[in-house]
Amino acid sequence: MALKWQPTLRDVFALSLLGLLLGLALLFYLALHGSEQTILHSSERYRDLAAGEVAQRVTDYLNEAPLAANHFEREVRFGLIDPMDADSVGRGLFSLLLANQNISEAALTYGSRGLPANPALSGQIAVLRSAKAGEFVRKRTWFEKGAFVSASDAVREGSQAPPLSLKGAHRDVDPAGHPTFQGAVRNYGRLISTDLHWSQIDESLPKEQRRVEVSVQRTIEDFHGRFAGVLRIGLMKAQIDGAVRQRNDPHRIFLCDNQGRLITGFGDHARVAVSGDDLRIAPENAPPEVAQALREPVLKTVGDDRTLAATSFNYQGKVYFCTFKSLPRTQDWIVGIVVPRDFYLGQLVRIRNRVLWALLGLIVALVAGGGLVLRSVVRAQGLILRETGRMNDFQFSPAANSSYLRDVKQVLAGLERAKTAMRAMSKYVPVNLVRQLYRAGQEPVLGGRIAELSVLFTDIKDFTAFAEELPPDQLAEILGRYLQTMAGVIQKEKGTIDKYIGDAVMAFWNAPDPVANHETAACRAALGCREAAPGFETRFGLHRCHASVGHFGAPDRFNYTAIGDGINLASRLEGLNKYYGTTIIASESIRAAAEASFEFRLLDRVAVKGRTQGIAIYELLRERQPGTPRPGFVERYEEAFALYQRADFGAALALLETQPDDKPGEVLAGRCRNLKDHPPGDWDGVRQFDSK
Repeated sequence: MALKWQPTLRDVFALSLLGLLLGLALLFYLALHGSEQTILHSSERYRDLAAGEVAQRVTDYLNEAPLAANHFEREVRFGLIDPMDADSVGRGLFSLLLANQNISEAALTYGSRGLPANPALSGQIAVLRSAKAGEFVRKRTWFEKGAFVSASDAVREGSQAPPLSLKGAHRDVDPAGHPTFQGAVRNYGRLISTDLHWSQIDESLPKEQRRVEVSVQRTIEDFHGRFAGVLRIGLMKAQIDGAVRQRNDPHRIFLCDNQGRLITGFGDHARVAVSGDDLRIAPENAPPEVAQALREPVLKTVGDDRTLAATSFNYQGKVYFCTFKSLPRTQDWIVGIVVPRDFYLGQLVRIRNRVLWALLGLIVALVAGGGLVLRSVVRAQGLILRETGRMNDFQFSPAANSSYLRDVKQVLAGLERAKTAMRAMSKYVPVNLVRQLYRAGQEPVLGGRIAELSVLFTDIKDFTAFAEELPPDQLAEILGRYLQTMAGVIQKEKGTIDKYIGDAVMAFWNAPDPVANHETAACRAALGCREAAPGFETRFGLHRCHASVGHFGAPDRFNYTAIGDGINLASRLEGLNKYYGTTIIASESIRAAAEASFEFRLLDRVAVKGRTQGIAIYELLRERQPGTPRPGFVERYEEAFALYQRADFGAALALLETQPDDKPGEVLAGRCRNLKDHPPGDWDGVRQFDSK
């Protein structure tokens, strides 16, 4: 099963910094996107309201004609105007123009309602607003002598208007034959609106000088409810243009139809042209973005079923918003608004850019600052990991580590205190044992295991007499240096210091950690200690045995040690050195395992205190040197010892007396003299020792 990923402190910090940056970016995006959506929604609402406002102004303007028609009709019905009296009709029409500056013409056309029409009953009375300010034109058309004639004059506002003179009349056309009359008659009683058309008063002018107007027609009944004619009220298109114009901002507001033809222009010099049966603004007068908007497919969908539509388009790399709103009670006119998106979002984009640069600066500062912090944290983490790693490897030497981060400094100080405690503990407990327990994740428990050990006991010759001559503090200092030297050599050879017993040392090999060739290591340690011991003659005992090694003692206080008969034997071997004048005595088991590397001498066969069976003991002399023969005194001693074992004490004594400077030889020679003078009864060659 794959291990789950476990992040490091660096990973957590980097991910946290990345999360912070992503959070800032997300917050920036949400704020920007939310602001943009709010502005766009508000802009759409603004265009809707603007379109509605323009539609209302145009509608209010166009409604002035129906209101005037209704007013005239009421005056006719109440008898205030006599439709059969031309002067009365003229005064009524004149009052309409005087009352409303937006009305460009007012005319009453009379004639036969049914077919065939009687020309003699047809005629027209009209009052028109002149192109000259404050001037009006009165016109009357009637049938006379088989033809239609008309007469007109001009009247200044504020002057006394005399009756219209009919002299000088000129030929004209039947006004009842005009489509406006016929259409109103066919839709009797209904208000009929026209599209754009040329003003009647400008009919004699060139087209480029003519004014354009819209008009409404309605049939009029007299006081008795009889058909009195068709009333036509005209309004100038220029006023519609004024109603459409907005304040000076990027919004382009216009009127058009669903065929994409303009009804209002953009300026006073917009050219009017005939388009099909209608008058429309020439397309070359439209700004390019408006021309593009008029080509949008959504325009054709605006009508009675869909009164409002919005779209956007791209023109020359610039995005425009467009709104179309139908204009009710017109010839399918539509209010259009075009505005560049930047008008709404330009300030937001500028703010966004400033915030983006500020955010980038903040990110750079965060990354730089975070990098410095991360570097410091990683360095601090490295110090902690290095020190904990050294502690895991049981390297407890002091280290001069510091950090400006207070908590890291406290952790490092805590590690140093822990190392100090471990250094102190290592003086009481075998470090290898603690390492073994640590790596196994175990706590020590009472009990032991049987293991093959090489055991070493040491003791200083005549230390008691030496100690009595020194003050305690000086003695402690000298003894401390001595034991430190001994422990250093033993631990160098992978030995475990079991305990210090005054000036004595007990150590063993192959526990708690296994040691290859532990007998050889123990011999090397004994020779090394003998060479290194400062100012003292030290005796050593070496033995290989199976012993119980582990944690012994009370439940609340343990001692890691080895116990068993073999341990006692090693201690006895160390004590035998004083009888033979030697420094290192090893058992047969040690010699058998290490004789390939070290030089041994067979000393004796002994039965130490507490044992009845004799064992061979050996003196450890030195490490073997290839090509170097055994010393002669060793050969002669072992030959004499063989004679001694066969109870040939005289021959053994003769051989031993040839080397008087050999201490073990002197001991064996004295024993041979005694046995020669006092022959033993039963001889087995084993020397019995009843004391330690």
